[in-house]
Amino acid sequence: MNYDVVIQDGFKSYCVKKLRTAIASMVEKSGGWPEGTSKGNRVLLKVNMLAAKHPSRAITTHPSVVAAVVSLLQERGCEVAIGDSPGGAVKGVERYWKNCGFKTVAEITGAELVSFEGSGSEKVKMHGREYDIALPILRGYDCKINMCKFKTHMYTRLTNALKNSFGIVPGLGKALLHMRSPRPVDLAVNIVDLHEIADNSLHISDGILCMDGRGPSTDGRRRHEGFLAIARNGLFMDMVLSEMAGLPWNQLDSSAEAFSRGLGKPFDQITVHGSHKFVDFDIPERSYLNHIPRWLGSVARMILRTAPVSNDLCTGCRVCQKACPVDAIQIKNGRAKMKKGTCIMCLCCHELCPENAVELRLPFGRR
Repeated sequence: MNYDVVIQDGFKSYCVKKLRTAIASMVEKSGGWPEGTSKGNRVLLKVNMLAAKHPSRAITTHPSVVAAVVSLLQERGCEVAIGDSPGGAVKGVERYWKNCGFKTVAEITGAELVSFEGSGSEKVKMHGREYDIALPILRGYDCKINMCKFKTHMYTRLTNALKNSFGIVPGLGKALLHMRSPRPVDLAVNIVDLHEIADNSLHISDGILCMDGRGPSTDGRRRHEGFLAIARNGLFMDMVLSEMAGLPWNQLDSSAEAFSRGLGKPFDQITVHGSHKFVDFDIPERSYLNHIPRWLGSVARMILRTAPVSNDLCTGCRVCQKACPVDAIQIKNGRAKMKKGTCIMCLCCHELCPENAVELRLPFGRR
């Protein structure tokens, strides 16, 4: 029997040898390696490279999982590339490759590192909406595999298979989508559009080290959950893991949107091999912006939003200033200062700060 979602629990570490064995078995249970992964084929691994942080921080796809998949594909005779577009890569992606461990994977395996920013982009329409899409997503590869990280997200509640498609938009385009979508339920429309454009053939979720609480970056709480998940359909994976984590699948905006488009099937019809037990997994509450009528969304966000602020941990290192796509950050008296009138709330500063020195404030003084 081929299962819609395959989950293997019990990983105590990121041992590449054990990961290779497990992933090979899981892929077979999900129906085998997809078309485009045979000898001579070119395969793109779209990872989660959100921030230039060490993989032990549980923010990005762990390089050992990537290395295991690369080696399995190379054994099949494939040429493999690794790519993503993190928020701060507008001003250089090399630091991300190094800090996240993907440069080491490339050096050991010979896999290619692909800069989505440096590869150019092309406008693509999906359901009447237009997006700038990194060219490696659109051509040059016979198969694309989505290698996501399971964790919480303060804006979308959870991020996994569908949300990982956000990184196919290079550069400032992601921040502009946030501006265009003042409510999380609106952003979910964009996320599912991008998921359809990405057209991944396989989804592999790294939940060995994951994150709950104030994810998806430095404010989240790192957890050792010890599981991997694999699926041919990203929506099925998100629905199953969301339910296991304690969030009904239809309360995850991206899953509800994808389901409404007919991209999945009823939850009770999804076949699952394996499981994982989450204990007290802290998922952010639904955003207050979702309760505001759409026509008021942009106005409400402008009135109610507060720009991020730096705290006493700030060293004035300028990482946030260099990454800010709209130059909304100044260094004054050795500390970052964000300008509310210029800030577009892309949260690059919060996600990229090496000192955890950037705080997000909710309206009316709530942290």
